[in-house]
Amino acid sequence: MVEKKVLALVMFVIGYGLAITRLGEGQLPDMCYEYKPMYAPCVPYLANENTGPPDPRCCAGATQQFKKAMNPAGRKKFCACMFDSLLNLGFYPKKWIQLPGACRFKISFSIQKCVTGVGIQPLKPHIHNN
Repeated sequence: MVEKKVLALVMFVIGYGLAITRLGEGQLPDMCYEYKPMYAPCVPYLANENTGPPDPRCCAGATQQFKKAMNPAGRKKFCACMFDSLLNLGFYPKKWIQLPGACRFKISFSIQKCVTGVGIQPLKPHIHNN
């Protein structure tokens, strides 16, 4: 029993370490850089399929960033960045879909469309170098 708990802890630490090292500022396209306050604290939740609830800092950042998607132009940009993060940062689609509920806030659009890329223009390959 103890071995299983130790193994689970080791696997979590390894997964967390991999997720953190995968999220570098250089991996965010320029147009998505404004969403960094959400991405950084949400990495452990979004990049780990079997993790528990998101960190309160993740929820605070996500709440703020999702508010930017409440109009058509903001939603288009937000969804493009979300879809790009799935492709480039290895985030799990189901974790994106679960994030609003896990953080207890409501959204007025279909996050499934963002996650599946339906109607989303691909991002330009410009990368933020700071």
